[in-house]
Amino acid sequence: MITITPEARLNIVLTNTNKALSEAVKHATAEQLETLKEGKDIKSLLTSVFQDKTTSSKSDQTLLDLLKNSTAFKNMGSFSDDLKSLVSELKSSSDVTPKTAVLEKFLKNIATLDPQTLKSQIADSGVFMESKFASALQKLPDLTQTLEILKAALTKVPLNEAKTLQTHITALLGSTALAQASLSQESAVQLTDTIKKISDSLQTFLSKSDPLYSKEITSLAQKLDQLTILQEIKTTLSQIYSTLLSSNAPDTNPLLDSIENLLKNLSTSSDEDLKNFTLQLKNAIHGGENTTQELTRLVGKLGEFTNPKELVLETFLKESLSNDLKSNLLALSEELHQSTDPAASKLVEQVDKLLLQIDYHQLISHLSSSNSIYFPFAWDQLEEGSLTFKKTPDKKFYCEINLKLKEYGELDLMMALYEGNQIEIQAHAEKGELKTLIHENLATLRAQLIDAGLTPRSLRILERNEIKTPLNDLYRTSEGSDLGFEVTV
Repeated sequence: MITITPEARLNIVLTNTNKALSEAVKHATAEQLETLKEGKDIKSLLTSVFQDKTTSSKSDQTLLDLLKNSTAFKNMGSFSDDLKSLVSELKSSSDVTPKTAVLEKFLKNIATLDPQTLKSQIADSGVFMESKFASALQKLPDLTQTLEILKAALTKVPLNEAKTLQTHITALLGSTALAQASLSQESAVQLTDTIKKISDSLQTFLSKSDPLYSKEITSLAQKLDQLTILQEIKTTLSQIYSTLLSSNAPDTNPLLDSIENLLKNLSTSSDEDLKNFTLQLKNAIHGGENTTQELTRLVGKLGEFTNPKELVLETFLKESLSNDLKSNLLALSEELHQSTDPAASKLVEQVDKLLLQIDYHQLISHLSSSNSIYFPFAWDQLEEGSLTFKKTPDKKFYCEINLKLKEYGELDLMMALYEGNQIEIQAHAEKGELKTLIHENLATLRAQLIDAGLTPRSLRILERNEIKTPLNDLYRTSEGSDLGFEVTV
């Protein structure tokens, strides 16, 4: 039985040891061990590796070198083949037959894989799942912060409803409701109902516009800025004054005082006086617009906290882990260790082999500030492959795919996505027959890209020995990218 507790990510995602790290440390040199000596045991090292850091330490780099260079990880085999083999063996074991269906759902046939399944597989794997856990742990602190910001923003709203809402928020922040919401479904439902009422109240008075922030005043302010005839200026100022008399905005009284002074001395006032008032009026209007925009943003933010299931931490984590391959393998391992089935020991070895590969990529992700995970796709033609993604500051996305196929050899693809849906693709095939095969199916590829909402601007198919196009250089030299991660298939 895996116990889920809302503590550090280390205890959520990992057991107390990591098979890949244990294996890597066995092959460490005396100098490398000296660098790692601050970690007295495996858990200490893991705690250091998985803590949030902005820079990598010397020990991080040492561990990364160990993982990448250790012979233990050079030939880990095919994850998909190993998982298929485990599922096949489980079907003949009566003790753990129920686990077969659970693990089998993680094997995706590449021929029938749909985009939504792919998206779900990524979101519920490796460091992406860890990110979900980190967000879950931060859910209630984020709600508290949002309520504090909302309370401060409401002080700028000249409506009685805003003052009443401030009182309600203050009471909520001072109660135990926020802390209790993470402990039971009933408490979570009560909190989300309160949040929904606050959100509805916000929506209601956002629909009410104070006269100062009305379209009429905005139009009169723009008109005043262009007038030169004294009588027209006087008429416009009077119209503004009359409209603002019913305003409750904090800036209203100073504006009314300014208009009274201008009307009293309009014949002797300078152009500068009128310009100063117009600027005062526009600043007041702009301030109100900013407050409205801030409140509108906060209404949207509150919507993130209206699902009770996401607030009950233990329930959320258990549901998430039920979709994670590693957690299912760990649960299976525990069952197998207690099983009397003669095949149990062999099955444990197979499970350990899969966990070693997952642990390896999990550590690589954290040590290299990238995302490295396994997709257990069932594709008989594939020996191995990897995907690397990058995003440049100008919001261009690049994807490099390197495949090793059993029949056709190596295939390297480079893709660039920009302007939302414009895509360029170039492929370099090791064998000429693969290039020919791809060329014969280019029309189908183009049609499928268009059906997916993408506009193919360029599709180039080359052999490995042909000159590479500028797209490769763009990818290789995309310095300053703010996102990069690898996926091994």
